[in-house]
Amino acid sequence: MYYNGAKNVLVSFLISFFTSVIVCVVFFFIVPLLRQSPDTMVPDLLGSTTEQARVIAEQRGLLLVVGGEEENEKFTENLICRQTPLPGSAVRTRSTVTIFLSKGSSQIVLPDFKGYGLSEATVRFSELGLTIGEVRSEENAVVDKDKIISTKPRAGSKVNKGDVISVVLSRGVEVAKVPRLIGKSLSTAKRIIEENGFVVGSVSWEVSIDYNVGIIMRQRPSAGQTVKKGSNIDLVVATVLE
Repeated sequence: MYYNGAKNVLVSFLISFFTSVIVCVVFFFIVPLLRQSPDTMVPDLLGSTTEQARVIAEQRGLLLVVGGEEENEKFTENLICRQTPLPGSAVRTRSTVTIFLSKGSSQIVLPDFKGYGLSEATVRFSELGLTIGEVRSEENAVVDKDKIISTKPRAGSKVNKGDVISVVLSRGVEVAKVPRLIGKSLSTAKRIIEENGFVVGSVSWEVSIDYNVGIIMRQRPSAGQTVKKGSNIDLVVATVLE
């Protein structure tokens, strides 16, 4: 009987001991885990404004904090470009979501300034954060005088804010009326041609009974025509049969 009583006591002790262990495990390990189980999912705030994000966060029981600004090519200025925790993360209610706002990209696509006046282009360049550098000009029959023909880098290129852009302005095409040379001596005709910004072209000689030797009897282009300066003027000079 003594043996049975001791056995019962031992069994009762072991049952109590293991029960206590199980209770301790549940209390110290399982309950905290249950208490820390996630209550909500972090929404995707990327591309939203701060105001929109705050409303969405509050609906989920989350707190919103602005962490700062950073350059970003994907999202335009003042839109959320990064967040932590990431969208879809499981967190507890009243957790903090930190957002970062885009300052936009330092790179921009250079617009086409063809046809702009220099003053108009200067204002537009300034708005884009760019500066006009070297300005040179060249003759162009398509673009009006004093208007931009092209830029360097060319339109459509990606440039950084603060870059210096060179421009090429049109001088247009300088034209003038062809002077009348018929009846002038060859030497006089050459001088008149050069004074008017043209070039002496071919000079040929033909027998004439109407003009004295050495006098211009025909010209091409004809007198009075408007042509580009620097063009050739061909002359036919009178001579006699030998």
